[in-house]
Amino acid sequence: MRLELERERARIHEALKTLSDQVVAESQRAVRALLSSNVEEALLVREEDKEADVLRYQVENDCVVTIARQQPVGQDARELLAASIVAVELERCGDYAKGVARAARRIVKAGGGVDAADLAKMDALVRSMLERSMQAFLKQDAEAATQVLRDDDVVDQIYDELVQRTLNRMIDAPNTIESNLWLLHAAHCLERIGDRATNIAEQALFVVSGETPVDQN
Repeated sequence: MRLELERERARIHEALKTLSDQVVAESQRAVRALLSSNVEEALLVREEDKEADVLRYQVENDCVVTIARQQPVGQDARELLAASIVAVELERCGDYAKGVARAARRIVKAGGGVDAADLAKMDALVRSMLERSMQAFLKQDAEAATQVLRDDDVVDQIYDELVQRTLNRMIDAPNTIESNLWLLHAAHCLERIGDRATNIAEQALFVVSGETPVDQN
């Protein structure tokens, strides 16, 4: 029984890792498309996200079937329940990457005129958070998960600064309002990916301790 549970656990871990790699690549591609005004690359994100949707439902189904067959308890049960939640969080990250790609296309259509330097900084940090939160979950590393939670404050700071600069840009150059509104949309999508990364980190903490940061406050 234990050996079978470990096999199922390893299979779910592998699927989650594949899903995580997929959405990290989608986010990177979407931001790259925005920075380079590459409409064709932005369109690829929409197609790639279909694979993420399939993987999400695969993981959810595998978790439900494993729980029903193996009837795990304690940390094993928590991990399988959390894995199904993590799959949803990752799939939503893919949706936000599609939002960034859509913004990239709309900015090109509106004529450009945006300063996306802060967006590149946000992208690098939220992708790092997503990768590290997944490693924390797969390795049940509470310390790494806690660091991801701390980094969310940095994302919020970059986001706030980007919003203020973009609003000022819109005042100074009204002809860029449409483009910059889409830049704000892209930034919001990245900020939400950061939030999803913290949610995954919280699930890692739940697996390890049976508690979330909210429970501990």
